[in-house]
Amino acid sequence: MEKAAEALEFEEAVLLRDQIQAIDRVIEGQRIAATVSGEQDVIALARDKDQACVQVFFIRSGKLIGRESFVLQGTRSEEPGQIMTNFIKQFYASAPHIPPLLLLQHPMEDRTIIESWLQSKRGAKVHIRVPRQGNKKQLVGIVAENAQGRIL
Repeated sequence: MEKAAEALEFEEAVLLRDQIQAIDRVIEGQRIAATVSGEQDVIALARDKDQACVQVFFIRSGKLIGRESFVLQGTRSEEPGQIMTNFIKQFYASAPHIPPLLLLQHPMEDRTIIESWLQSKRGAKVHIRVPRQGNKKQLVGIVAENAQGRIL
């Protein structure tokens, strides 16, 4: 890819970059499938100056079925927990599906209140966790790396 860019073959460089990213997504999906089972959303963020990127991975039956990233402006004065709390309130207010487990990179404010709100929307138990060790912590790390890559 770099050789193609240096030779001013930008179309080929873009094609190669896209192929590399596709391979990375497959590998990432395999890494996730090897570490997690069940149904959960995994949420992490990265920050740069006055913006943050929140990345959400959607895992169903132990498989990564999708991901979304959101760039939030004007977050310089907010703590990571505040950003996470505000994002979750806004995102799940209109989400068509709420899984039984949310894995977060940072603790959030009013966790028990938000769990109750999500449970009433879902009609079943919802747990919000910040994993400290093991496979779930590794999974949150993968999502955080992905968020960092999006903000650069």
